[in-house]
Amino acid sequence: MANINQSTSRRHQPYRKIKAYLVENDISQKDLGVLLEKSQSAVNQKLNGTGGDFSLQEARIMSEKLGIPSAFFFEVIVPIKERAG
Repeated sequence: MANINQSTSRRHQPYRKIKAYLVENDISQKDLGVLLEKSQSAVNQKLNGTGGDFSLQEARIMSEKLGIPSAFFFEVIVPIKERAG
């Protein structure tokens, strides 16, 4: 039987800060889907990195309507071995 982690293919890094923000502010993925006019499943896939990235329009809506810092959408994660210094 295949390991679940191996069968989940990520397209991009998960939006961990956005997920944490939603939890801290009691905003469900369903509520976010309604705001973005997307299904809860589509929102979940984007948040977890298995779907596409959020569009600039979606990021703007989330920033303006929910107060999510725009930097959360553009955070670059650099592996330790590739960091300068």
